[in-house]
Amino acid sequence: MRKQFLFLILLLFTLKAVADDPQKQKVDSILSKAREFESKGEFLRQIETALKALDLSDAYNYDEGIARAHFSAANALVNVGVFKEGIKHLENIEGTKYFREKTLMQSEVHRVKGRAYIKLRLYQQAIREFHLQLARIKDLTGEEQKISYLYTYGNLSTVFDQTQQPDSMQKYINLQLDILRNFDEKTVAAMLVGVYDDLGQLYVKKGELAKAQQYLDKSLSLVKKYKIPEFYNTYTYLGNLEEKKGNLQKAMFFFEKSLANKREVNNRDAVRNSYRSLADFYKNTSLDKVKADEYELAFSRLNDSLERENRQVIDIVLSQILKSKDQESATKVSKSVRIAIISFVLLALAITVLVWRSRRNRRILGQKEEALLETETINKELTEQIGENKFNNLIELAKSNNPEFLTLFTELYPQFIQALKSLDSNLRSTELEFCAMAFLNFSTKNIAEYTFVTIRAVQIRKNRLRKKFEIPSDADFNNWMRELADTSAQTQVPD
Repeated sequence: MRKQFLFLILLLFTLKAVADDPQKQKVDSILSKAREFESKGEFLRQIETALKALDLSDAYNYDEGIARAHFSAANALVNVGVFKEGIKHLENIEGTKYFREKTLMQSEVHRVKGRAYIKLRLYQQAIREFHLQLARIKDLTGEEQKISYLYTYGNLSTVFDQTQQPDSMQKYINLQLDILRNFDEKTVAAMLVGVYDDLGQLYVKKGELAKAQQYLDKSLSLVKKYKIPEFYNTYTYLGNLEEKKGNLQKAMFFFEKSLANKREVNNRDAVRNSYRSLADFYKNTSLDKVKADEYELAFSRLNDSLERENRQVIDIVLSQILKSKDQESATKVSKSVRIAIISFVLLALAITVLVWRSRRNRRILGQKEEALLETETINKELTEQIGENKFNNLIELAKSNNPEFLTLFTELYPQFIQALKSLDSNLRSTELEFCAMAFLNFSTKNIAEYTFVTIRAVQIRKNRLRKKFEIPSDADFNNWMRELADTSAQTQVPD
């Protein structure tokens, strides 16, 4: 599904007039090659090609080339996990005239930032970027708008899947389905399979197995009808469904079929995931201990191999970035200074070449180590930067009666929410929001104002909650909520 979306987004950037200037044509040709590498998943070659296009665009003062080269580099860096450098490239795009004039580029910058935040598990920031993208998409038209909506809804459904918010996830899956129904079925068959798979798996998690079967059967029908080569998710979710029904033999059949397809399309990351899940499946169901051990060993070997390859790719990427920075610095040196340096090097070459090489190698090694350390700590840095604004955002969401208030409150004060649910597991979201406002020490008047009800209505709700939680009549409602959170925190502290 995601690959199909990627192809369509790349297509949008391809549908543009070729520049008349031969120098610009050269840059456009290089960027087309970078797009080819991206579509094949060859992100290292994409980065190298994008940086080459960026150097030429800077030399030619080609504004569009600068913006698109930065975007291509940023997209590849996010895909390989070098987030800070990727975000820097996105910020550089915002200074170009092309970015200010092209709504699609503005939308795509928000999309890639959102993807970076998803991978960093900074979900609130990711949601913010995707909502900013939706605001820009409104100004697009035609195919550009439809494809951009598909991509954004898909990313939002991923966020809500990872944060275990099935209702919000279902909302954005259905929005994707509404758009896809406007296309010819054959053209978007692979994307329809992805949406039906997502709905099927969602209903499996909800326990609505008849609906899950319905959507997964639709997916399987499209796979067979249009001979779609990549269908392992469909079989995985069918396996999950049969396991939920208690049909372990049928579940095993589908899981094995899924693994076979992953091998056919050479998706090694997906194969690794299958090894892990199959080892757990055979172990937990006691179907076949020998197979459980075989898949456990296969997982360990492939996982070690992929992690080594990922480290090598990141190391090469960082070296390429350092090389690019060195080249950028070199261009700023004046011609006279360069001549003086060259003359000095020639005169002193006989006695300094060994020392120079040694120092240079140590400097590059130090830079690489520093860059690696910087990459490893990016999650912590970005989390701290965003965390400073979260409480203020929470208050603003409460004041505007925004439905995302409870989501952010749960993230900031999970122990309080858990304590409330331990008292009554059937609490409605409106009751949780009301208690959250009391926890934040909002007055009765404030709560009435922010939720658009009367003060009398707020007092009635407080009385109902007093009865439900058995809060003494002489106890301050807000203080009781704060003390509940403190008591919960103390009981969770280890001895």
